[in-house]
Amino acid sequence: MPDAVSFPDQVAHLATLAPALLSRALRTGGRYGDLFYERTIHHRVTWRQQAHPAKTEPPRHDQRGWRVEGVGFHVLGAAAAGFAATATLAPDDLAATAEAASAQLGQAAAARKAASLRALSMGRSAPFDAPDAVSLLEKAALVQAAAEAALSLDACVSRVEVAYQDRMRRALIATSEGALRAVVSMLFGLRVEVVLAVGSDTVRGCAETGGAGGFGQAFAYPPEAVARAAVEQARRLVDARPLRPGTMPVVLAGGWGGVWLHEAVGHLLEADTLSSGEAPFAGRRDEVVASPAVTLYDDATLPGGRGTQAFDDEGTPAARTTLIEDGVLRHYLTDGRTAHQLGLPRTGNARRQDYRHPPLPRMTNLLLAAGNAAPGDLIAGVADGLYVAAVGRGRVAPDGRFAFDVLEGYRIEHGRCTTPVTGLRIVGRGPEVLGNVVGIGRDLQVETARGLCEKAGQVVPVSLGMPTVLIRAMQVERGSG
Repeated sequence: MPDAVSFPDQVAHLATLAPALLSRALRTGGRYGDLFYERTIHHRVTWRQQAHPAKTEPPRHDQRGWRVEGVGFHVLGAAAAGFAATATLAPDDLAATAEAASAQLGQAAAARKAASLRALSMGRSAPFDAPDAVSLLEKAALVQAAAEAALSLDACVSRVEVAYQDRMRRALIATSEGALRAVVSMLFGLRVEVVLAVGSDTVRGCAETGGAGGFGQAFAYPPEAVARAAVEQARRLVDARPLRPGTMPVVLAGGWGGVWLHEAVGHLLEADTLSSGEAPFAGRRDEVVASPAVTLYDDATLPGGRGTQAFDDEGTPAARTTLIEDGVLRHYLTDGRTAHQLGLPRTGNARRQDYRHPPLPRMTNLLLAAGNAAPGDLIAGVADGLYVAAVGRGRVAPDGRFAFDVLEGYRIEHGRCTTPVTGLRIVGRGPEVLGNVVGIGRDLQVETARGLCEKAGQVVPVSLGMPTVLIRAMQVERGSG
């Protein structure tokens, strides 16, 4: 159903109301306030099919779409912050919501007036094949093509699951400092998971594609190719064996292999973590915190990144921020609140899941800079260790202790990858592992097909970039694999 009010018309309407609404948000003396309007359309299509030697069960599939739309008010005071949101855009409801945010500051300072808004700055426009301009039927056909391809590739495929999802987000940010920004972002992803039944054993394989562009980008890596990659991974793991746990050299493949950097290093460099008693990087700017080979940066301007944005969710222009340079800690990631508290510049990393949440300092696209080594040479230098080709999701504790599952790994013997291994988990502590990086490849790979980061109950899309990396010693344990 077409929108009753177009996004540009809604932006124009809210822009006329915003100065007065933001002044209401500052009525208790807040030093800063913002209005964040969002209209986001989500779609999801799934397909599950169980195959048997004698018959094929009918597939189960689901198609659905949903909308997230409303306005959030965020206000900062001398020592506290206020936030309130509404899904109702009537002027009286917006005014009441602005006042509700202001009341949370718990202060009675003199009211301030918001600055006049400057001309609208537009981040990007939606392409003709934006995800919300494509029918669910076309998306369902993409999913079905992937499922049918997976089932046809190998008679041992006993189950296939395919999931497609996309998000089309349009947002307006108006601030009490006079900024007026409109941003458009889009995401899509296709994931295929297969189960191979080989004798009495079952083996899983999965593959994904995706990006931050229009629907046509889905065909740059066709659904049949995604299905083939999932089946081929499962085939490689048919002969997988356990590996004895212990501390050993580990070579991590690039791209999504950088999840440990995101979990165990990147989060610790988000400025709101620095007040924690367990924060290992607090107060260490311009100190050596990693191997000299390590240069780590967060780049919100990266073309095609899942976290790429023209402006952050407080209207600050996107930027590339060098976090660690040649092993030395240079910067933290900030939003407006932490920048003010710590006397640091805003880095353009204020992000929120949607209008119902206040912004927090968050990573966008975290990348480890490429080194000079040939990836094969990194493996050749290991007498006995582990090569990690594919990893699962990571977890991290406040002190930097992390864990991630190995989905596809190979034992390294005398400088060669030999037996596939499974059922492993790698654990460690980020600040310690940074010092154990002894080799970085020149093959930087950026993962844009997946990447969701959860923090404080909010989920935002991110990308990871990493070359092949050799770490002198990591703790390898038995896990889910």
